Amino acid sequence: DGDGRCTGPTVPLAVDGRAVRAPGPGRWRLTLHHHVPLGFDYLGKEACAALLDRVHGAFERRLGDRLGTVIVGSFQDELPTLPTWSTGFADAFLRLRGYDLTECLDALYEDVRHGSDLEPHRIRYDYQRTRAELAEDAFFRPLAAWHERHGLLAGCDQQDPARAGHPVGGVELYADYARTHRWFSAPGSDHHGDARVHSSLAHLYGRPRTWIEAFHSTGWGGTLEETFDWLLPWLRAGATLYNPHAVYYTTKGGWWEWAPPGTDWRQPYWRHHRVFADAVTRLCAILSLGRHLCDTAILLPTTTAQSGTALDGVSEAAARAQAAYLELVGDMTWFHTRPGVFDRLGLDVDVIDDDSLVRARVREDHSDGDRAGQGDGVVRLCVAEESYATIVLPACTVLEQDTARRLVEFVSAGGNLIALGALPEQVVGPDDTATLDKVRDELRACFAEGRAVLVPSAAELGASLTEPHPSLTVPRPAVRASVPALARQVDDATVVFLTTASPRATRAAVAAPDERGAALGWLDARYDFDPDRYARSARVRVRAAGGPAVLLDPFGGPPRTLPVRPAEDDPGAVDIEVPFDTGPAALLVLPAPASRPLVAEPPTTGPGPSRTAVEIPVDAEWEMTLVPTLDNTWGDFARPVTGPPADSPAEPSGVTAVTECRTFRQGSADGPDGPAVHATFGPRAVVLGADGDIRSTLAWSDSRGIHKDPIHREVLGPKGHVPEEFVHVGPTAAGTVARVRSELLLDKDFDGYLAIGAAAAKAVRLGGARVELDDRGHLAMGPVRLAAGRHLLELDLTSHQDIDLRAHMALVRDPERCRRPEWILADGSRTDSGGGRATVGTTLTLTAVPSRAVVQVAARGRCVLRVNGHVMGRQGGFDPYAEHAVPRVRRHEVAAALRAGNNEITVETADGDDPAVLVDAVLYDDGDRVIAATHSDAGWWAERGGGPGSERGGGRTPVAV
Repeated sequence: DGDGRCTGPTVPLAVDGRAVRAPGPGRWRLTLHHHVPLGFDYLGKEACAALLDRVHGAFERRLGDRLGTVIVGSFQDELPTLPTWSTGFADAFLRLRGYDLTECLDALYEDVRHGSDLEPHRIRYDYQRTRAELAEDAFFRPLAAWHERHGLLAGCDQQDPARAGHPVGGVELYADYARTHRWFSAPGSDHHGDARVHSSLAHLYGRPRTWIEAFHSTGWGGTLEETFDWLLPWLRAGATLYNPHAVYYTTKGGWWEWAPPGTDWRQPYWRHHRVFADAVTRLCAILSLGRHLCDTAILLPTTTAQSGTALDGVSEAAARAQAAYLELVGDMTWFHTRPGVFDRLGLDVDVIDDDSLVRARVREDHSDGDRAGQGDGVVRLCVAEESYATIVLPACTVLEQDTARRLVEFVSAGGNLIALGALPEQVVGPDDTATLDKVRDELRACFAEGRAVLVPSAAELGASLTEPHPSLTVPRPAVRASVPALARQVDDATVVFLTTASPRATRAAVAAPDERGAALGWLDARYDFDPDRYARSARVRVRAAGGPAVLLDPFGGPPRTLPVRPAEDDPGAVDIEVPFDTGPAALLVLPAPASRPLVAEPPTTGPGPSRTAVEIPVDAEWEMTLVPTLDNTWGDFARPVTGPPADSPAEPSGVTAVTECRTFRQGSADGPDGPAVHATFGPRAVVLGADGDIRSTLAWSDSRGIHKDPIHREVLGPKGHVPEEFVHVGPTAAGTVARVRSELLLDKDFDGYLAIGAAAAKAVRLGGARVELDDRGHLAMGPVRLAAGRHLLELDLTSHQDIDLRAHMALVRDPERCRRPEWILADGSRTDSGGGRATVGTTLTLTAVPSRAVVQVAARGRCVLRVNGHVMGRQGGFDPYAEHAVPRVRRHEVAAALRAGNNEITVETADGDDPAVLVDAVLYDDGDRVIAATHSDAGWWAERGGGPGSERGGGRTPVAV
């Protein structure tokens, strides 16, 4: 119509050659649905079987006798996004859902119904469910079966924000997060994620552990005391397996600094690490016993998210459901922790998925009055070993039909159902529309008749859960405490885990806390730790428990008995005062009311030592001894490896003091103090202005490059990488000549080449004589013959674009050893978005076929490597760190496609992606000797268009470098 809205059904069009015609008069909108290869097919059984054989099969073949004994598990980190289409997807959809998805693809992008009787939300739900089921059958279930067959745990940390439990993020990345990740025997995340959603999966699917991988990129300075503080909220939320991130087996002489800390033997506190490790082990072991005591479950709003998540956006309903869910559960991200409504109320809560809710059974007074049901006569929804008296729907406007039916049954039996923010509006499932509408109306009638409750906002939810309500019979929780608590039932005893801060004694911050991923600035996190934020004691009330209580010390101190007293206002409950005099966490164990009292064994070491506080004035005289604590036995802090100091014996641990970089102060006429200078760094060149005056002085180190090089992240340092371009001119406008002047001091004659590398045109004079350069792009070389002594180097650099200009220079005798692969692309690829594919290539002539040939390709976007027309590798398009926009390097073995004579090597880049590639190839004979090599440079050719099924683009031209 005149407003651009579609008013009629979709009409499929035939393609005549490369043209289509409007099906009739009037205004039409033409839509082309297409798919492109973006990476690995996690929806294909054959592809996933090959992947598991390549990775896990290799371990099985080489270490099969050690699986399940020496090797006890594996960890899968940040799985790439599941494909949104695949070979066979349309056929699988037709088989599973009963209709042809290709006739209603518009529904995956918009809410307007075209050419189908189905509502768009139903089509999107069916699409995402099919995507999840295919991935489940092809990848997740076989991965779990392999681990189970070998007696191994399978842990995971996936992409953000799915790992943080975000319903929409879980759908976008993995179609259905709970359905796919329930197959891990130790589901979990790193400290960017959420423990509650993963511990809930463990509870509901009988998984023995919940993984927490932490705390990378918090800095080298974190102590064991701080790490324990950071870990406590995760244990309280259900994590039971701590994976320190990380243990680095080398730091390469102090150069490797990725994602510090390394909580291991190179830390000063290593001798005390066992105390920390044993405390964590005790807590994780005890909190893995028995069953979780929790009365409330929040439905993960996956169906609402699936129905509202299009391929190019998210509906208002899906976004509202996600916001409501996160308001309830909070955000556990280490650097931006925000307690949710239930945490602020001091109530524990699980997250339940649709499948678990559907297979649950509605029972009154679960387990006939034992501790699981509390003997309170409350109707509960029972699944696995969990028992929920209250279910909360966070703005779930769309529900699966079996979920809705189970909720109607639960409410009709007297169970508590609370909808937050919105009532269900649609029900989806395989049945006809009339049946689905009937189920929806029955559920909405529960609210209309007052048997279920709609709460407008999260702020009002507390009253419904903690105060009497005419429509709800909310039981009193098994445990209430003045500090965060987690309760479990182990045999007949109640185990209560208590932490003394909410959520911890550390306050952390990042630059942009409301962002996700790298954008929030987690590599530059800041924090402060203050143990005064810990509570010194806590009041705890436990229902259906006897006494006395036994207090267990995670740090191995003797157990103590604590008196209990009957609660005056809660029959069957007891109150306990719990001291925190041994640390910021404690375990409380109480017997059942009729059980024999638990009695702590008397300590065998006698009473603890008496303590006397001594205050020493700060200005007192001190005698100090430097005690080295950094072990350089393996060259972690300096190279070469150093032994004990010559004038003193080593400590028993072999510890050696190491100073990696010395700082000196040079004297001046005004006194002994002057500017700080660093060993090996100093002024080496100047940059002249247009008038010949010195504009800036350039300093560098022959071994370290530029001091505090801005190319590195400030908090990480060089990570073992010293950039070759050590001459940092700085921001330079296009067409501006940067005039660099330096002096070469030679102790003997030199006959060879001057090599200059820079993203600019180069002109150079040595000792006043012009050097003729062979400039092929970034690297230029020219022959020079120099006598011993001083030689003025005059280098002029002219960039064709605005750039942060850097360069390097060297005197070399073998120019071929100095050459590097160049970044190349088809000329005009960066600006001509309509050029389709672009191909770059070269011809390599061989006298014999090599036994091994490795081609490495670096690219930011998607590309295909071909040798003599054979596809030898594909890469790009499915990087979980895609937002970092850094080149990724892949190795490809290509010997099988090579032949004696001429060989064509090409790299084809995809339209719309960064077209630049860097290629390096080395060929070896049977003796592993190099027989040939080639790399990308100005000698390669380029061709626009091309590729399978497309037309050539006008012949080959030189590449742009």
